[in-house]
Amino acid sequence: MSSVGARVSAVIVHYKTPEETTEAVKALAAAAPDVEVVVVDNASGDDIARRLQAETPAARLLVEARNGGYGAACNRGARETSRPFLLMLNSDSFVQAGAVEALVAALDGDPRAAAVGPRLTNPDETLQPSILRLPTLWRVFCESSGLAFLSGGRGPLRGHSATREGHSRPQSVECVKGAAILIRRSAFEEVGGFDESFFLYAEESDLCARLRRRGWRILFEPSARVVHKGGRSGGDALFGQLHEGLAQHVARHQGTIAARLARVVLRAGAAARYAISLLTPGERGRLRRSRYRAALAGPPRRA
Repeated sequence: MSSVGARVSAVIVHYKTPEETTEAVKALAAAAPDVEVVVVDNASGDDIARRLQAETPAARLLVEARNGGYGAACNRGARETSRPFLLMLNSDSFVQAGAVEALVAALDGDPRAAAVGPRLTNPDETLQPSILRLPTLWRVFCESSGLAFLSGGRGPLRGHSATREGHSRPQSVECVKGAAILIRRSAFEEVGGFDESFFLYAEESDLCARLRRRGWRILFEPSARVVHKGGRSGGDALFGQLHEGLAQHVARHQGTIAARLARVVLRAGAAARYAISLLTPGERGRLRRSRYRAALAGPPRRA
């Protein structure tokens, strides 16, 4: 009788995080030894090939000639595998024991569920918000203006970002955080996979929106645990890319005018937060200023 892992192909996207990527592969192999593992290297130019060969030789490495973005790398990994479930992982996501089994069981239990996300935690085991709401112009405005914060993330003024609410029970959600997500291959292929025009950030929101439009459901399964470090391959420099991803999502699902307004709102919010950060002393203030400067500068040039 085959194991649950034998039904899963994992795709780990690597970009200049050789230590984390290797540890992520090792964690997955320990948690679910029969999972097929493919690492897609987005033209990092580092020593990931040597590390994988030395420490996790069962993992297959695919090297891209250029960095085409996260979604494009995931699609490449999906094309190179054939198992019925796809586990998409960030290179700093570490799968815990029993997580793969719990995620597969969730999809097995709901034939109209296309994808399921685990409960994400920080390395210190505190909760990392794992449930997302789909970005809309109104939600972007509420988030950027501070209304979402003032409302406690509840009611009509809630924003688009991950919430700390509702992480104690399995449920159907709008979207889950893309750091770790198990996707039914048939549903993934039905919608054409990730939209490769999204370079980084919001590609999971776009995928979930398209899946939901086709009548599929997105699930959250808290019994599946994944430790996610976060921000390992980009840091503050990619904060502008996050804003661009949100605006691109709004453009795709609400139109060009809405996206232009979203960009104005996002820049205004970043400028206001930068001004406030000038009053914040010490290292905390410096980090905030670095983040908001990156947001105001926009997405970095692509390699």
